[in-house]
Amino acid sequence: MSQHHPLLQSFGVLLVLDADSRRIQAASTNLDRLVGHDASSSPLTPEQLLGKRLVQQVRRELQGQARLAAPLVFRRGANTSRFQLRAFRSGEQVIMEIEPFQVSGQHRLLGALQEHLSRLAEMTHQEEVLAFLVTTVRKLTGFAHVGVCQFDPDWHGHIVAEAKADDEFSVVGQRLAACNFSAALRRAYVRHPVRYIQDAQAPLERLMPDLPVDLCASVLRAPTPERQRYLERLGVRGMLNVSMVCEAGLWGVMFCHATAAHEVAASVRDAVHILVQVATKRLSLLRARHEARYLKRVQDSLGSVVSATHGPRSPEQLLHDKAPIWMDLFRARGVALWLGGVVYQAGRAPTPEVIRQFVMRLHKAHPHNGPWCTRNTARHPLTSSLAMSEQAGVLAVPLPMNSTQRAWLLLFRPAQDEAPYWSMRPVKAAMPSLSVMLGRSRYEKVVGCSEAWQRVERLAAMNLGNDLTLAISSYEISMLNMHLERERKALAAANQRLEQLAHFDPLTQIWNRYRIEQAIDNELVAAKRYGAEFALLMFDVDHFKAINDTYGHSLGDEVLVALARQVEGSLRGCDYFGRWGGEEFVILASHSDIQAAAGLAERLRELLMTLRLPGLEQPVTVSIGVVAWQAEDSCKTLIARADAAMYQAKRKGRNRVEVAAGEVA
Repeated sequence: MSQHHPLLQSFGVLLVLDADSRRIQAASTNLDRLVGHDASSSPLTPEQLLGKRLVQQVRRELQGQARLAAPLVFRRGANTSRFQLRAFRSGEQVIMEIEPFQVSGQHRLLGALQEHLSRLAEMTHQEEVLAFLVTTVRKLTGFAHVGVCQFDPDWHGHIVAEAKADDEFSVVGQRLAACNFSAALRRAYVRHPVRYIQDAQAPLERLMPDLPVDLCASVLRAPTPERQRYLERLGVRGMLNVSMVCEAGLWGVMFCHATAAHEVAASVRDAVHILVQVATKRLSLLRARHEARYLKRVQDSLGSVVSATHGPRSPEQLLHDKAPIWMDLFRARGVALWLGGVVYQAGRAPTPEVIRQFVMRLHKAHPHNGPWCTRNTARHPLTSSLAMSEQAGVLAVPLPMNSTQRAWLLLFRPAQDEAPYWSMRPVKAAMPSLSVMLGRSRYEKVVGCSEAWQRVERLAAMNLGNDLTLAISSYEISMLNMHLERERKALAAANQRLEQLAHFDPLTQIWNRYRIEQAIDNELVAAKRYGAEFALLMFDVDHFKAINDTYGHSLGDEVLVALARQVEGSLRGCDYFGRWGGEEFVILASHSDIQAAAGLAERLRELLMTLRLPGLEQPVTVSIGVVAWQAEDSCKTLIARADAAMYQAKRKGRNRVEVAAGEVA
């Protein structure tokens, strides 16, 4: 927000320059004290203050960029003191921040940072990463209290790690109500991940002359009066906050507090920021591995259902045999299967009549193929009038038995055992420690809510539903085969339905993973026997989770369907197209070399950017990896190389085509 009287912290100098960095429009009032020039004296050019070479370097690096890639270190004149300069654009102005640069210990800091990063890369548990992070940051910065606040899906905060002085009050395990983290505050955390206040009680500096300038991105911006009063209530004078942002969004915040003014060199703040970024990426990787293991466990539970050695089992038998496993995997207390008007259930599920009423409402309110869920049945319009007092959370997965009939797999969770969420306050009122964090002190009680249904749980439930659909279809077909003469037409229809389920994705109606793998295997046989060239394209939708979170899973499903139709209509008759899983797709381009495949990928990328759907305010982009068949390739290695190329495209900025390493397009 632009301010006519911006106030600044005194540990650094702030300069406001024009867009070309040729004229100093304003400077903070501590310019003389820190740099040796009186801001109220005659005007000074950037070259006179900083030196011609440094100013030219700043101009060169800021061309077309929002900020310098890294700080610059310089001396001014004969002054033996060194300074560190950061520069960034703010509207039509360039903001420069200048701080004293501490030379001593820099090589040691870089070496220690490298060692810390290497250790982080080897860690295999979230608790280990967080404990190492807070301990290391406290050693680097010297703050009395360092902690990490993680956000849950409802934006409640949870203090999950801390490192502190012996006389500091422990806050690990305490919670903060979501009302303390407004959407605007969360956006600010993402846009400006580092917030440092050296001394909340120190006299503040001003700009001379006074100019309207946006200092939201400046580390020197002074705390607001409200923030100063908040820190005073906490007994905190020095503060450093670093946001923990991953691809999925804001994961949490690391906070550092000191009861006295606390100086942290800019290089140390940079090191802390790098540590937090790497730790956050490590946490994301560990979470992805955990989710992959979880999906594998669900898949394994389904494998025994589909490949049972004693022949197909009835839906009632399946539910009886598998309900305990599914309830354990999904942390549910009850499970039910609604099929053709009949209810099969296990555990603590609602009565069959309540389930029938619920399913009738789902048929009308949720015509989509994705899952439906709530964690508060007492408040959701679809369930509030139903007798579900023991079932606070419901996850409902549609089973597309055919084009006109849907079955439902229903999982039920009880209310959470731990209901209250506290904004933090000290146990003893006289203790000068953390009492509130980032908001008001209040008690917020959550009643009747279950654990949130995580994204990976919804995905696993959909996979379970698809395989359960196949198992039920297999059972129905076996029953029809017993009455072949009397039920010939019904058997033919069921076989056709099973063929569709086995080879086609139920959402997009293109080939599923099993069918596209068959096509790749066939193409490999032809390639090895006749030397026929072919290529493979793997792509997925960029930021698809953000589309689901922002616009809802229904619109996310529409994006996948529309994308499939547009791609399918642009391919040759000898090309094959399938959904690999989630938002990932595979194209098998027969009789194509790497150049032709790369050209096809680029055309598809440009084509999909034209895709427009009602209600979607952003373009649909994809990241595409391209590989060509090589003599030693198998289906597995082809897919792995295409997958690696696709993720290389993502790492390079998304919305691009990347040819696999070692291949030239």
